[in-house]
Order: sequence, then structure tokens, then C-alpha cells
Amino acid sequence: MGGPKAIAWRAPIRLVFSAGPNAALLTLPDTTLWYADADAEVVAAYELHQVLGTNGSAVTADVMKVADGTIIASGTSVLTTTFDLKATVATWQKRTISNGGISQTQSTRIVNAGQTLGINFDGTMTACAGINIIVLLQYLREPSW
Repeated sequence: MGGPKAIAWRAPIRLVFSAGPNAALLTLPDTTLWYADADAEVVAAYELHQVLGTNGSAVTADVMKVADGTIIASGTSVLTTTFDLKATVATWQKRTISNGGISQTQSTRIVNAGQTLGINFDGTMTACAGINIIVLLQYLREPSW
């Protein structure tokens, strides 16, 4: 018969991460975004920061998927290029399947039930501030909830 549950799982999943006024809080380098309750495909990811990283080395963020019991940094990136946290401030960096920013290999961009999706930060984050990352996913089958 239909009902809200019958169509709710077809709506896109929108995951939002924000690190407020000072990203020095990100000295713990990885952040968990989502535990997959059913298979889902990453279809887009966006990043915007208000204060750029100033460290001499790369300062980046990557969207990773990992199996249970695996740390985020040891996972598989679903992006083809990381987000550059030294890029122009207040300008969205966009990664989609169509612009090549999300992996073109479907098995790489699918987060299977039981896996975790997270963000791996790399470099010295202390100067960064106002980091916002949005990841959009689409369920591939109905969750068991």
C-alpha cells in the first residue's frame, strides 16, 4: 500500500558537517558522518570555508567510506580530488558524478549497509574556520527500518 515509509527511503540523504569559528577543534583528524543502514550511492559533495588554511603543506578534506572497525583515514575515498581548504574563501567546491569530482567507478561511490561514511582531514587545520561540508546520497534499496 504506500504510505510515508514507502516513499521516504527514496528521498536523497543530506549529510551536513560544520566546524564553527575555529577549526583548531579538528586536531582529531577524522569525523564520522553516517552509518549506512542500507546501500546508498554518493551523488554529490560540497565544501565551503570562511577562513582558509595557511600551513605550508596541503590542508585538505576527503570523504571516505570504511568498513566497521576501520578508522576513517584508512578508508576508500569517494572523491576523485580532495577538497582544498586553502582555496578561495566563501566559494563552494563542488564534486558531482557529472563533473568528475565523485568517483566514476560505481562500486567506489556506493556505501554498503554496515559501512561508515566520514571525513578525513589532512594537514595543519589550526588556521581554517567556518568549514562546511555537505554530502548527498541516494538509497539504492529500502532500509530495514
